[in-house]
Amino acid sequence: MKHNPLHQWQQEHNKRIKDFHKKHALELENGVNGDGLLARWERFVYSKGKAFLKAVK
Repeated sequence: MKHNPLHQWQQEHNKRIKDFHKKHALELENGVNGDGLLARWERFVYSKGKAFLKAVK
C-alpha cells in the first residue's frame, strides 16, 4: 500500500485546526466561551466529562 504525504495546504489546515481546538478547550476551562444556551451546555458537558474521566482513572 502506497502512502502519499499530505499536501502542504492540508498540513497547514491541520495545524490551524489543532490550534483552534487547543484555544477552544482553554476557553471552556476558563468559562469564557460565551453566554448562550449552547455555550453553557458545552461548558457543562465538558466539565462533567472531564470530572468523569478523572474519576475513572
